[in-house]
Amino acid sequence: MKHILFISPTTAANIYQVILDEFNLYQNSIKTDFLSNVSPRYRYRNKGQRIINFLSKIFLNRNIKEVYHRKIMQKRFDRLENHYDLIFVIRPDLLTNAELSILKRKTTKLIAYYWDTMSFFPRKKDIMTYFDKVYSFDLEDCKTYNLELLTNFYYFEPQPVPIDKTVFCISHLEKKRFEMFNAMGKYLEAKKISYRFLTRQSKEKLKSPYIEYLKESIPYQEMLKLLNHYEIILDIAKPNQHGLSFRIFESLGMNKKIITNNQSVKAYDFYHPNNIMVIDFNKLDIPEAFFKTPYKHISDEIKLKYHLKFFVKKVLSNLN
Repeated sequence: MKHILFISPTTAANIYQVILDEFNLYQNSIKTDFLSNVSPRYRYRNKGQRIINFLSKIFLNRNIKEVYHRKIMQKRFDRLENHYDLIFVIRPDLLTNAELSILKRKTTKLIAYYWDTMSFFPRKKDIMTYFDKVYSFDLEDCKTYNLELLTNFYYFEPQPVPIDKTVFCISHLEKKRFEMFNAMGKYLEAKKISYRFLTRQSKEKLKSPYIEYLKESIPYQEMLKLLNHYEIILDIAKPNQHGLSFRIFESLGMNKKIITNNQSVKAYDFYHPNNIMVIDFNKLDIPEAFFKTPYKHISDEIKLKYHLKFFVKKVLSNLN
């Protein structure tokens, strides 16, 4: 029996769990262990400790939070097996060079997946040499750094539920996206098109009358059930992002239309203008016909290339 180790953040709406569940479908021939590369949030005991850490970072280049995280990771690494046939790491930039070296010694194949654009996390360039193969979701990064394309995926099939409103978006809120949210909310209200935008409050405490603020993150499966109630999904890509977000593939799996500012979607075989409206926030204009024309059916042959099953099979192909 083959033995693999799957390493991933556990904070991204629990997406790691659906990937792990798919790996576990191979349990008759493959044993899968899991390790999280993020740790529970560090909480200061008092204001004094916060001040001490502030001074420590400035004068000693020592961060209590980082020390805390590395101790947790050390305990996790101590529990690892001596050898794995394959180690698959999502967000390897969260690991130190020393930790990556340990993983390299423990496996026949060390594989990375970059599900963020390289320029957002520049350290990813520096650690590429640790890996036998690096997959990326970003088309331009694949061309620039000679990486292999592996897109995000869908796994949730459309369910017969009532459609509540027209446009839906759930997204992480940050300054780069904030004005886009506002622009779209204002545009849809002017057109009298119903919508719902959900987000967790950001560190910047950005406030908008067009957004509902969640107190806690919604688990991935629950979020998918919400998406299923809407006709159109809104996807807001960051500037210079050429990889396709999960929203794109969720819309594909659910046979939903999508509005996105990610121009790269036009390069994919599932693109059809009836289903995908590519916008420019600098001159926002969505033809009324987009909201009225029927969804264009995409063949199962094309859709299945972007299913979770394909994603996991692609990773496991490195065992051969």
